[in-house]
Amino acid sequence: MRFPRRRFLQLGGGASLPAALATVALLMPTSGILLGSFAADCDASNCGAGQAMPFRQGPYFNHALPAGWLVMQENNTMLLLQSRDRSADISVAGIGGLKQQLTPEVFAFQRMAALRLTDVRFTSVVYIIPMAAYDGAAVMDVTYTAPIGRMRGLVVSNVATLYNRNVFDRTDGVMALVGAKERIWDAYSSWLPEVALQAVHTGPNPFDAPRRDAERANQANQMVSAHRDWAKRTWDELVAYRTKNQAKIQADQDAAPGMPQGALPAGQQWYDNPYGGAPIRQSTDPTAIWINRNGQQLPTDDASFDPRTPTDPEWRRLIPKRP
Repeated sequence: MRFPRRRFLQLGGGASLPAALATVALLMPTSGILLGSFAADCDASNCGAGQAMPFRQGPYFNHALPAGWLVMQENNTMLLLQSRDRSADISVAGIGGLKQQLTPEVFAFQRMAALRLTDVRFTSVVYIIPMAAYDGAAVMDVTYTAPIGRMRGLVVSNVATLYNRNVFDRTDGVMALVGAKERIWDAYSSWLPEVALQAVHTGPNPFDAPRRDAERANQANQMVSAHRDWAKRTWDELVAYRTKNQAKIQADQDAAPGMPQGALPAGQQWYDNPYGGAPIRQSTDPTAIWINRNGQQLPTDDASFDPRTPTDPEWRRLIPKRP
């Protein structure tokens, strides 16, 4: 792992990351606004690329499933969702009973290594309120190498440190990693992380943790509802923080459709909406961006990729708006 030292504070003592690792702790605001839409809360005024997607209850996880995505793997310790062109994915991986005291950053690094992801680099760390049953959490921008190539994304790591009579017993943890090929990450970054945040393990013995809770199965509905509340609140605050940060260097972030092309942030452009309505602002990086009638988008770097199938034919390509 390599980090440009000038951009980070040195990690505090006690962590077991390599000496080259550095992080920065960022203060989260107490409230914020959500840019775009949440999968379960979408109407005509706020729908975006990640809008109105269905939730799926699988054998182990309850999660949102974006249009054009597939469930590739689901078991007691892992959920893997992948876009149909295999250029983006969501991994939720957990483990219990680790005999090391781990920070969220170290746990995420170890889990990514266990998934055989290499050259992992965290480029920022934001500490957040953890999800239920955990006592530490962080969100990290990340780049890494996967079998399909270099990836960019976001990782959310939650850890629980358990003690027995004031003596350390074990660490349990769960990591949600969302990533896409570097070239198309910007087209996903505003909505796909919140999809990953919504995934929650609903089984009685999540991630093979040593503790067992027979009541979890009987409380699934309440647990899912509480987890979605946490996910929405976390995403709201993270987006609000980053929006405030970006506004200092990008005064034209909220440029209206009628503004000239030069007023848009670098790497952004307007596309005609093939279903009518207002133009759509998106990244210029993907080779193609497909959109369905519900407004859900599927960016790709594969010029030959076509998401339309006999059972899912309602996809059209976004066409750049002419000046």
